[in-house]
Amino acid sequence: MFGGSFRVARLFGIDIEIHPSWLLIIAFLSYSLSEGLFPARYENWSTGTYWAVGTASAFLLFFTVLLHELAHALVAKRRGLPVPRITLFIFGGVSHLARQPSSAGEEFQIAAAGPATSFVIAALTGAAGLLLGSLNQQLEAILFYLAAVNALLGVFNMLPGFPLDGGRVLRSIAWKRSGSFRKATRTAAGVGELFGYTLLGIGFFILLGGFLLDGLWLMFIGWFLLGAARGEASNLQLEGVLRRLTARDVMRADFPTVVPGLPLSAVVDEYMVGHGERAVMVANGGAVLGILTVSDVRRVPRAEWPHTPAQAVMTPRERVITVDASTPAVEILTLLGEKALNQVPVLEDGRMVGLVTRREILERLQLAESLGENNPAIDEERPAAPTAIP
Repeated sequence: MFGGSFRVARLFGIDIEIHPSWLLIIAFLSYSLSEGLFPARYENWSTGTYWAVGTASAFLLFFTVLLHELAHALVAKRRGLPVPRITLFIFGGVSHLARQPSSAGEEFQIAAAGPATSFVIAALTGAAGLLLGSLNQQLEAILFYLAAVNALLGVFNMLPGFPLDGGRVLRSIAWKRSGSFRKATRTAAGVGELFGYTLLGIGFFILLGGFLLDGLWLMFIGWFLLGAARGEASNLQLEGVLRRLTARDVMRADFPTVVPGLPLSAVVDEYMVGHGERAVMVANGGAVLGILTVSDVRRVPRAEWPHTPAQAVMTPRERVITVDASTPAVEILTLLGEKALNQVPVLEDGRMVGLVTRREILERLQLAESLGENNPAIDEERPAAPTAIP
């Protein structure tokens, strides 16, 4: 979902990323404030002033959204949960946690930190607007806007629509009462789906009432929340299947190898096209030198394949992303997604012992699904799958 995001900063050891959709919402919000809201509330400003105040308000709003997400992330890090990055996108922001919280209390604290921060920001900017607004009308406009929107964000995020913060608070309460993370997630995801459908319905009726933009936007949010709730339920099923498996369980021990001097044309004909391999290991006398993937081959013009040895375009071993044989399969699947990889070599005691491919993991999931596989033990174990908190 967040593919294509780019890093703009690093705070407290957390990468701050921007998704391209954020640029669209910043432009739209700046236009709406500069041409709509502020001209309707404040008269006799110049066009340049409206745009300066509107653009500043839009960027400051997303700065407060970043503070909201940092609150989640810093509480999570304090509880020992790694938070590799925060992404700002069209709906605000999301904190990416490396694993799920390990207890109901931990989840409650992390989820509640964001809305609490938004309410504090609303109170501070509102008070500042009352105290300083008489000095400068433009400053008053910005402060009151930030106060109003952050209060709304705090209220909206506390609605029980999973995966909003309120939905995660609901899950923490259900988790505490039932003692089952799995049952609590099903409950919260079900409420989240209902909430998504409700927003879709309300947006549809608003649209019929003639408010096209408002109706479409509400429907868009409902669609996003519906998909996110379903995605969380799917992630739970995925974790149930993969939780007991490690890299050693899902790797291919018979990974294909080629000698360093084999021409790319032979690699493509015999291994990639001939056997459907997306990657082969380049080895010399049992020592692995690197990995040659379809992406590596594509960078070479087809006419040069017969004259280009595998070693010339492979990714050297020291630059190859690897995993230990004991790495949980669910973490490997996350790694493949985050790094846009199709395979990852498996090491044991520094020696390559196998290759885990995306295809192998997905086939295992499909097989488990067809057999009705589930993992009741997840209720008694600490949740380990990565998660994202809006």
